Amino acid sequence: MKALLLILIFSFFQSLLPAQEIIVPVSLKHLIEQSFQRYPRVGEMNDLVRMSEVKVNLGKAGYFPIASGELSYRRQYPTPVIQFPVGRGEVQEVGIQPANNYNASINIAQPLVDLRTPASVNKAKSDLEIAKDNLESFKIQLAYQVTQIYYSIIFLNKSLFVQKEQIDLLQSTLQQLKVRVKNGDALNYDLVSTQVKYTNAENFYTDLMNQVNKQYNMLGMLTGNDGAGYLNDTIVNQSIFKIATDSVFILALENNSDIRIADDKVKSAGWDIVSANRNHLPTLNLLAGAGYKNGFIPAVDAVTFNYSVGVGISIPILSASRPGLQKKIATINLSASKQSLETQKVSLNKDLLNALDDIQKNQKKLESVDTLIRQAQLAMDLATDRYRYGVITNLDLLTSLTNFKDAQLSRLQFEYNLLLSRIELCRLAGIKWW
Repeated sequence: MKALLLILIFSFFQSLLPAQEIIVPVSLKHLIEQSFQRYPRVGEMNDLVRMSEVKVNLGKAGYFPIASGELSYRRQYPTPVIQFPVGRGEVQEVGIQPANNYNASINIAQPLVDLRTPASVNKAKSDLEIAKDNLESFKIQLAYQVTQIYYSIIFLNKSLFVQKEQIDLLQSTLQQLKVRVKNGDALNYDLVSTQVKYTNAENFYTDLMNQVNKQYNMLGMLTGNDGAGYLNDTIVNQSIFKIATDSVFILALENNSDIRIADDKVKSAGWDIVSANRNHLPTLNLLAGAGYKNGFIPAVDAVTFNYSVGVGISIPILSASRPGLQKKIATINLSASKQSLETQKVSLNKDLLNALDDIQKNQKKLESVDTLIRQAQLAMDLATDRYRYGVITNLDLLTSLTNFKDAQLSRLQFEYNLLLSRIELCRLAGIKWW
């Protein structure tokens, strides 16, 4: 009754959970589908699923009859005979077995009562569920990786745009400084300092380009697509990958792939115990055979058609598989599987809390960085006016410009981090966004 009550309560709360509809670009969905179709690892895991399906059918073969053909020849010596007295001290020998024995037959054994095969079939079905969940788990991981690369390229391209603006400003300032140094209105120190800033900005731009190229290479490896036409003019808004966090723990316990796989392993280990318990049970078989052989009295040498029908029971007494040891191993494996499931639940709870904390942290950083950008914008405008009137040096002006661009880059980084935290939360909750 308690178990039934818990099931009803859980089902009730499940019915109250809001539907989690994740807003994602259509182009991202296309890339994820391409990764499922083209990445070889997915094909490998699909093959493992098909192999598990064959193992289920192999287990069910225990329900079907076993037919075997037999052809044999056996020479026997001495040949047993019976002596009959025929009078006056004479005897006549009558053979009861032939010296040359021939046999050609077909034998069939059909299980009538077999309590071992169902456990083997259910074990194979549990392994099939593990293979399917492993496939789904890998697809979720792959989708997460493609999504991360997708948005990484987007934000890196935005960072490149901001960095290019900074390089253009520094380049323009350098040209002006060269003229002013030539006219004696500026110092060589200002020119050299600006050149250093310009070189550092160019090096950072080169690093960003290198990161973008690596992300494109990774995207090509996973999807077979170079991203052309998929990543242009993509808008990232605050509703992307946003889910209701109040129900995420219940969703994760129900849908998280690691939890599902661990639970499947517990069920599979349970069937191992059932199989071990049933190894000592007898099996009742229908036996039938038909063929040709000699050895039938009175014409023991004549090859004669014959058939037989009956039942037989097979009772294990001492098995080489040692059912007792198998049961002990299965019991330990079940206990370990249960502990693994509890470990996954504890780890999942920790990962969910970390993801929620990361979301909250990055949201606060985004709010503060907007204030920082406004302040940097104001400082840059003031520095531009003061530099125009000769109140501050060129180095002070460049510092204000750099601070403003750095604030813009920081905002992009915080946006990206917030998005990754939301994606991670969706992954942990087992939500499919493709």
